[in-house]
Amino acid sequence: MLIVGLAGGIATGKSLVAQEAAKLSGVAVIDADKIAWETYTKGTDVYHQLVARFGQGILTPEGAIDRKKLGALIFNDPQARDYLNSVVHPAVHQKLVEIVQEHRARGTKLLLIEAALLLESPYANRQFFDYVILVRASREAQIERLMKRNGLSHEEARTRVEAQTPPELLAPKADFVLDASGTVEETRERARMLFQELLARTE
Repeated sequence: MLIVGLAGGIATGKSLVAQEAAKLSGVAVIDADKIAWETYTKGTDVYHQLVARFGQGILTPEGAIDRKKLGALIFNDPQARDYLNSVVHPAVHQKLVEIVQEHRARGTKLLLIEAALLLESPYANRQFFDYVILVRASREAQIERLMKRNGLSHEEARTRVEAQTPPELLAPKADFVLDASGTVEETRERARMLFQELLARTE
């Protein structure tokens, strides 16, 4: 079984690529962000560590961690962000190891793990993946998609895009770079071709 990482910036088309991969026989797709959220559901070890570090202010009235409050807290505080990552990432990795074992037992041929910051995070274990794909799009395409998707102004969208690591710095770290600047159908076709090529390597 191949373990493939899928990285890329905001509004590059990662989700579209993942959806296309999921249509192919033998491919399973999981979202590392969702696993990260699950690690700090109420009552988990990670939950208790985060509440101890950041206080009751990050909780909803029901006692769950409010992702928006936590996000706002760590956005401008590198130390807080490092602490969050140091607690969450090992828990995510442990869960990924369990998921990989489950999929090996099921006979999955290719497990695609969508993890936006895979090529940037110091906590990401690159050796865990057989291949990493970077999805990129032109800056103009990203800005346009963000404006449309999130109802942002051009300036707001541009600020978000420019706050991220430029793809040209990440591309050398990836095994494959998939350009998703074009139409939806063009991106789907490129994704299909790439994943069919990868599936052929499992035979």
